[in-house]
Amino acid sequence: MASPKKNKTTKEKTPPSKSSEKQKKPTRDKIIDAAIKVFADYPYYAASIRKIGKAAEIDHPLISYYFPTKAALFKKIIEHVANEYYQANITWFDGLEKLDPESGFSLYIDRFFNFAAKHPCAIRIIALNLVQAEKHDVIPGYERVRDFFAQTKQTFKNAIPMQGTADDIEMFIHSFNTVTINYLGASTYYAGILGLKPGSRQYLKWVKKTMMFVFLPQLKQIISGKKQD
Repeated sequence: MASPKKNKTTKEKTPPSKSSEKQKKPTRDKIIDAAIKVFADYPYYAASIRKIGKAAEIDHPLISYYFPTKAALFKKIIEHVANEYYQANITWFDGLEKLDPESGFSLYIDRFFNFAAKHPCAIRIIALNLVQAEKHDVIPGYERVRDFFAQTKQTFKNAIPMQGTADDIEMFIHSFNTVTINYLGASTYYAGILGLKPGSRQYLKWVKKTMMFVFLPQLKQIISGKKQD
C-alpha cells in the first residue's frame, strides 16, 4: 500500500522592495548617493543639505553627523566623481594603438559616451560648476577637478604617440575635454537648441559627428607632427 503523501508547504520568497533595500544601506552611503543626485541637479551654491536629506529619505540634521558642512560633503562627492571619471578614462585607451587615428578616436568617443550614459551625474556635476569654479575657492574641493584634467592630459600623452608641439597637445586635450563635458553635461540645453531629445541616439550621433569634424584633423596633426591639408 502506498504511503500517504506528505503535504509540503513551500513559502515563496518575496523579492525585497527597493525601499527595503534602501533601508538596509548604511546611512553614510545613502547620504553620498543622494548628494550625487542633488549636486547633479543643482550647482553647489543652489544645492542644500535639506534637499539631500529629502533625497536620502532621512532627517537632514543627521547628515552633519557624517559630514559637518555642505562643503565637506561636496568635497567627498567631487573626489568620488573625479576618481571614477579618471579610472574610466584610462580604460578608454585600451587597444587604440592598433587602430588608425580616425578609428581609434571614434572608439574613444564611443567609450566616453558609454561612461556618460552609465554615470550621467559625474559629467553633469563637473559641467554645472565649471563657471562658478572660475572664482577662487568658491567651489570647495573643485581643485580636484583641475587635478583630474591634468591627470587625463598625462594619460593621453602616455597612451598616444605624438609628434606635435606641447602647445598643440595642450590645446587639443583641454578643448576636447571641455567641449565634450559641456555637450554631455548640459545636454538638455544643447539638444533643445537642435530640437532633439537629450541623451537620444540622434543627439549623441550629432555630438559625435561634431567632435570628429572639429577634433580629428587636429588629432592627426599632433600624432604626425605635420599640418593637415
